[in-house]
Amino acid sequence: MRKLVTVLALAALAAGCRTLSLNYRQGAAAEMNQKYEEAVQYYQKAALDNPKEPVYRVALVRARTAASLFFLQQARTLVAQNKRKEAEVNYQKALVFDPQNYRAAAELKALTAPPEKPRPGGERIEGPVQLKGAGEPLNLSFRNDVSLRSIFQTLGRVAGVNFLYDDTFRDTNLAIDLTGKDLQQAVNFLCVASKNFSRVIDERTVIIVPDNVQKRMQYELNAIKTFYLSNIDASDVQMRLTQMIKTMYKVPSIQVDKNLNSVTVRDTPQAVALAEKLLRQWDKPKGEVVVDIEIMEVNRTRETNLGIDLSTGALGVQLNPADGSMTEKGFFRLKNADGTRFNFGDLANYQITVPTALASILAADSDTKIIAQPKMRGLAGEKLEYVVGQKVPVINSQFAAYAAGGVANVPITNYTMTDIGITIKMTPKVHLEGEVTLEIELTISSIAAYVNNLIPIIANREIKNTVRLKDGETNLLAGLLRDEERLSAGGITGLKDIPLLGSLFGATKKQVEQTDVVLTITPHIIRAIEVTEEDAKPLWVDPDNLSGVTGAGAAAAAAAGREDLAPPVGAEPPREAGDREASVVYLSPASFEAPREREFRMNVELSSEKGIGNCSLVLTFDPRVLKLKDVLEGGGLRQLGEKVPFLKNISGGTCTIGFSAPPGSAGFKGRGVLAVLVFQSVGPGQSSLGFTSATAGTPMGQAILLETGEASVNIR
Repeated sequence: MRKLVTVLALAALAAGCRTLSLNYRQGAAAEMNQKYEEAVQYYQKAALDNPKEPVYRVALVRARTAASLFFLQQARTLVAQNKRKEAEVNYQKALVFDPQNYRAAAELKALTAPPEKPRPGGERIEGPVQLKGAGEPLNLSFRNDVSLRSIFQTLGRVAGVNFLYDDTFRDTNLAIDLTGKDLQQAVNFLCVASKNFSRVIDERTVIIVPDNVQKRMQYELNAIKTFYLSNIDASDVQMRLTQMIKTMYKVPSIQVDKNLNSVTVRDTPQAVALAEKLLRQWDKPKGEVVVDIEIMEVNRTRETNLGIDLSTGALGVQLNPADGSMTEKGFFRLKNADGTRFNFGDLANYQITVPTALASILAADSDTKIIAQPKMRGLAGEKLEYVVGQKVPVINSQFAAYAAGGVANVPITNYTMTDIGITIKMTPKVHLEGEVTLEIELTISSIAAYVNNLIPIIANREIKNTVRLKDGETNLLAGLLRDEERLSAGGITGLKDIPLLGSLFGATKKQVEQTDVVLTITPHIIRAIEVTEEDAKPLWVDPDNLSGVTGAGAAAAAAAGREDLAPPVGAEPPREAGDREASVVYLSPASFEAPREREFRMNVELSSEKGIGNCSLVLTFDPRVLKLKDVLEGGGLRQLGEKVPFLKNISGGTCTIGFSAPPGSAGFKGRGVLAVLVFQSVGPGQSSLGFTSATAGTPMGQAILLETGEASVNIR
């Protein structure tokens, strides 16, 4: 007896060792009730008692994260209610449970620290050489028309600066007031008023040059700067950046390094400064969220069996001679040895089998509850997927022929692994208002039955929804209810239908299955999109011939508190008479739509009233949407002769096109097709096609300004 008690005690102890501890169960119950502080305490005890058990450590980490998010949300609610002290306590609790919660740390710092002074905007890129005395105000006023050269000479004597003039400089008369302006502002105002621009040679020397395309390309100072991007792809911003900072005079040179994810810009200091501001605004980290999900599926099955079950046997009659007069081979004799015949009318020669009757008064009631509490963390715009269940093989049969041309009568069996269980797919989007949009796809599948004990019948419940929730707001998805009731009756035909007595000759089976699924979703923003007050301000873009006036002048006016030099909102100045007949290169058609895996063509057309002796174009597009198969020479080049040097180079999403007129030719003039682009659509999406570089020149070597146009292709 003692041995038996000892064995039972050891068995009970071994069974207790294999189950989860009491502290863990109490922690799980507290976590279900959102009592996270108690849950953390219980999980800590369980982990300390069993340090080698990974289940306890995982549960502790999960509870700490949930507690940190809970107190973070509580703190935000208190801040909205202007309860700053209570909010500070909840922020500190959030950091106690999760010291890596930088969002809580940033909000606590913003709550307790004094307001920061507004940060100044991006610094203006200055040239390597500055004029001496550029910050000293002048006291000069020319109220009557005075020669421009005389004004510059007077300004030079006052400021101690030498002014040089280009050989094409033309003197003119001008009346202007330069009172209160510094030296650099005065030079800029004089240049704008006389349609000139200036270039600083050294600290005491400035050259004055007529403002036109050729002279700007000859004298204008360029800056080169490399920007390293952290959050966006450098190749994605090349086209946008080109369109934003290109001017009527030139297209910026922009190079992309995919290995370093950097963008190198070469242009005027004003254009490079604008590119820096744009890239600072574009290179923002994506928002990041943690989504708390609670899934509860409740299955209830009720089954009732009442009556006499006669299905376990069958009613039958078998001939079996009573005297046992059977032959060795199992036959009976129709005529006996004494001459008498077999008596078929004798009931003793028959054996009757009756079905077995089983009285059934059974009832069954079972409940099943499945709970899952995943926490999904991901970036805004990226798909999150949660799958819990199992993969079930599903048979896919096809028929093939033994040989080519034969009848397809040979079965080929393949298996497809299908997910059975709970599948959640969602795509979050973080809004600036502190809200989250979730595109949710919920699929709950189960095996309802099997066909021939081999092919599963899969029951599916699926819901697709898009919701917009506040940070910490809980959304409830319920009503995925399935209620099935089956009623089957069996027994002796005719007798089972007799009122009151029919149950003695038959049985009734009733089965009710009820399934309900409840899903709660709570998003928490752990990284919001950082948009500062500086990002919300407009960026003033000056025309090229006014960049020295409204740029440097506006900065000086802001420092002095004046409003007369505030950045204007205006259009570019009208072109000079010599630039009215512009040279243009563009794509035709400008807008195009095509399905996938379709070949189509676009023309590169050139229009110019000036003779173009050479031209070089760099075209960019999205290689994920389009593939450039070939570049064909256009018919417009035939006016230059039969064998015109034609350049084409295709590399990924970039294509270089160029031509050079033969010696003695007057160049390309008029309008015609320069090249034909043969594209093939690769994937769905939209791609912009544009020229990141466009240069041209006359047969004599003079530069020609090329205006460019872009096109858009949409692939279905």
